[in-house]
This record gives sequence, structure tokens and C-alpha cells, in this order.
Amino acid sequence: MTRERTNDFAVDGTPLAWSALDRDRELDRAAATDVDLVILGGGITGAGIAREAALRGIPFLLVDKDDFAAGTSSRSSKLVHGGMRYLAQRDFALVRESTTERNWLCAALPNLVRPIRFHYCGYLGGKDTPGRVRLALRLYDLLSNTFSRYRMPRHELLAPEELRRREPAVRAEGVAMAGDYYDANVDDARLTMEVLKEARDLSGGRSAALNYVEALAIREAAPGLREVDLRDAFTGRAFTVRARCVVNATGVWAGGTLARAGGPSGLIRPTKGVHLAVPNARVGNREAFVMRSLDDGRSFFVLRRGDITLIGTTDTDYQGPLEAPFCTAEDADYLLRTVNARFPEARLTRDDVLSTYAGIRPLVRQEGVGASSVSRRHVVRDEGGGLVTVAGGKLTTFRLMAWDVLRTCSARGYLRPLGRKEAKRHFSRRPLKAGLAWEAFGAALRRLDLEGLLPGPALRHLHQQYGQGALRILAAVKADPGSGRPILEGHPWCAAEIEHILAYENAPTLMDVMLRRTEMQMIVSHRDQPALAAGVARILARAYDWDQARTDRELADYLAYVRRTILFERDAHA
Repeated sequence: MTRERTNDFAVDGTPLAWSALDRDRELDRAAATDVDLVILGGGITGAGIAREAALRGIPFLLVDKDDFAAGTSSRSSKLVHGGMRYLAQRDFALVRESTTERNWLCAALPNLVRPIRFHYCGYLGGKDTPGRVRLALRLYDLLSNTFSRYRMPRHELLAPEELRRREPAVRAEGVAMAGDYYDANVDDARLTMEVLKEARDLSGGRSAALNYVEALAIREAAPGLREVDLRDAFTGRAFTVRARCVVNATGVWAGGTLARAGGPSGLIRPTKGVHLAVPNARVGNREAFVMRSLDDGRSFFVLRRGDITLIGTTDTDYQGPLEAPFCTAEDADYLLRTVNARFPEARLTRDDVLSTYAGIRPLVRQEGVGASSVSRRHVVRDEGGGLVTVAGGKLTTFRLMAWDVLRTCSARGYLRPLGRKEAKRHFSRRPLKAGLAWEAFGAALRRLDLEGLLPGPALRHLHQQYGQGALRILAAVKADPGSGRPILEGHPWCAAEIEHILAYENAPTLMDVMLRRTEMQMIVSHRDQPALAAGVARILARAYDWDQARTDRELADYLAYVRRTILFERDAHA
């Protein structure tokens, strides 16, 4: 059920332009076009559903009341992982599912999803005994690599002396042995963006994705037809779209979305997870560690991300505003106590924290269990009349969640029947268009005469974050060498990168660029944020023709957010 959509986009393999300057035209098209599928929510789950639909030729409209990935999908531990701790819950099927998807993502998007090594220490007399660690690592490898097309390196056992040699900063007292295993690093918001861009590209202009558009009401207009009332956050423009099927993929807001459709609102149990970024030179970890809190025995990670160490996450029930979770004094102290004990030379205080971020997990409500014990499995519910809700799940398994949603919509008759191949679980397990291995990147630089334009760290940064897109950014630098100069000395971002984001990634605000299209807010100290943000704001002002008042307002909003992340207010919602 699709009215004709004018296709004035490239469909020859080049990416579709996607600028906020085209927003009015995109809104006009959305208002004038009926689609088969409306997706509410622009996080990784919604983006994955859009990709599954596009691969099967199903037109979609995706909307999010905020920016894409503004919720949980930009506030995770930045890992694609199998869930080592789920072994303790004996959820072997979830570990198998997660590690299989992790392995595929490492192959499908090798520049962005990168294997990293974790140290998992066994302590005499502790909860993580040497025997328990050995068993966990063997099981993890077994579930990860057996009958798998894509595989990770196998684990390695280390004696205490070898751990001290590899990681001299860690306190080895009480360590009986250590095991090394592999998971993968990722920029979660960028993963979401690449999946969503691919969905648009595959649709060739027949589908649309709109940020800052809120669903006000959902109703059944007629048998087999749903209407959704939408409103643009910037202009207040309201319009109604019709679709055969509406999917509620709004994450922690899923209950509220259901309430707007006249359904129950108690589906989600929100739990808060906090991360701290500190200078790696203070902690001294060379690779990643699994730590167990000295306060309550809960596991969290100490991750190496270049010059920073990322510490997290917490896991506590949350009763506050879903749009504005922040790191509190209690959150920060909880993490720092254990890190200081395990890395005695660190001596970290809150004053040493470069940045923080907090996210809310959209866990499916389970009664009678602690926050850390709630299942990370997803559920897909048919609400009737063409409305389907997906909730729970993990970043790593977004593709399987999306497949499950599309399969359900088809089986209920809300979407067309899927063909034999289309219905298969692995139909969409194929490389992502942005993916580019380092060796292939080097060959492309030579072929396109793009070598030597930027220093090594900046080149690696562009490859890691953009893959194939890095070649377009470098071509822009070749045409205008000044666009390759760093916006802030000592950091890799340049004007050509920001201009690429504005042309291809629909970033209407400064906040979108600083928090989600890049990792600037996480990586750069809050003390240096004013200078960096001012440089980026100038590029947006030039591209979007902002006046000084608009530029100042964007800067003020972003810097107010940054200040809030390091205030460490006492928890008013505990």
C-alpha cells in the first residue's frame, strides 16, 4: 500500500544525501505518502527494523521524537559483546545468540566493530575463583566459535607473573590466575547511524527517517489500516500518516507509546547505567578488564579507549525523567572505589573525571529479581490491529530483534508474506555498505591518490568511524587542504569530517554532532569543551546559515549539558 514517491536520490551504490537542509521536503513527503510500515523509535532497534524492511523491499517511515540514537543507543558501554556474565545466569542460548551476532558484526563492519582483549582475574577465596574463571572462558569459547561462520580468537590463561608483566599497573595481590578473552569495541551511536543510512540507501528514496518528530497518537482507522498523528519538534507542524503496520520500538518510552495507543504502560523496568571517562595515563590499564565491585560484587568494565579509560557500568533501578539521566556522586564514587583499589597508583577522585554519561536500559519488567538479574532477552508483542511492540534486548542482537519483529508483522498479516529466503533468520546477515577493512582502506587510498593528506592518527580515526565514508572525507580534504586541519589541536576532528556529517547524516543541532555523530563529548575533557564546541558550531553556522543568536543558543545548550554531566549531584531519584 504505497502511493508513488518521487525518486530523486542516487540508487547506484553511492550514499543518499541526507542533510537537515532538506528537512521541509522530507516532512512534505512523509505527510503525502502512505507506507507499509511506520517505525516509532530511531535507536538501534528501530534502525535494524528499517534495514530488515529495506532488504525485503518494504517501504517504511521511521520517526523519533529526539535525535537518532539519543536514548540508550548512544549511552551503552560501547561494546558488541556476548555477555560473559550471562553464563552465571545459565542463559547459554542468549550467550550463543549474542556471540554469533558479535562475530558477524566484526566481519560485516570491521572498521567500527573491533575485537578487544579482556583480562578476567581469578582470586583465591573470591567469587571469581580460578576454577570458575577457567570454566567460564571455556564455555564462552565453545558458545562463540562452535559451528560459527565467523570466529573470535580463543581465550588464553595467564599466570600471575604474566599478568603483572602485561599490566604492571594492576594490583596483582590475591590474583591466582587470569584469563584473556575477546569481545568487541564499537561506537554505538555510529553503528545506529550506519545501519539507518544503509536502510535509506537500500530503499532508494522510497522510505524516510525523521528525527525530532513525535508520535502523539496511534489509532486503528479501519481494518488493516493504522493512523499515526505526528508533530515536528522544530516548527510545531502536525500531520497524520497511514500505514498497514506500526512498530513501537521506542525503548524505555515503549510503555508511554503504548498508552498513546490506548494500551497498558507498565511494560518496561528502567535501570540506569553510568560510565566515567578518565585519563588512561592515571589508571594505566593497557587493555580491558572485567572488575567486580568491592561494594556489592557486581561486574563492570574498565576499558581502554585510546587516551581515555572508560569505566562502567552501574545497574540501578531508576525512577527519574527518562530524557535526562545523569551521573550522580553515588554513581561516580561506586565505580572509583573499586578502580582505585585494583589500580593503586590511580588515586582517582571526581575531579579527575573527564566526562560522564548515563543511559536507561529498556528491560522487560520482571517481578522479584534485582536490577542486574533482569533478563536481557527481547520480547515482541502483537498489540492487535496492526500495532506491534518490541522491548528489551541488547545492542549486539539488534539484527535478530529486527528480524523477529518483521517476521511477526508478516505472520500476523500486517505486512506482505515473506518469501522462503526472506523469512530465514540469516537473510540479512551480510556485510554493511560502510564496512572497510584496514588493508582495503590502504589499497583504496593508493588507488584514489589520497595518501599523505592527514597524519596517521587522524587517518585511523576516519577509517575507524566511517569506513567507506572516510574516502569521501579525504577527497574533500584533497580538494581543500585547509578542511583537514584539526578543530582542536591534539584531536582528530576536522572541518571536512563535520561537513560530511552535515551532508550525509541529518544532524540539525550542535548537540547531535557532539554527542552522537561523533564521540567528542565522551573523549574530550569538559575543560576543553568550550573551545571545541565553538569550532564545531562555526562550521554548522556556515552550513545552515545560522545567525549569531542561533549559534550562541546552540553553544549554550550544549555546554549546559556538559556542565550537568560533571556536577555529580546527589541522587534525587534513588
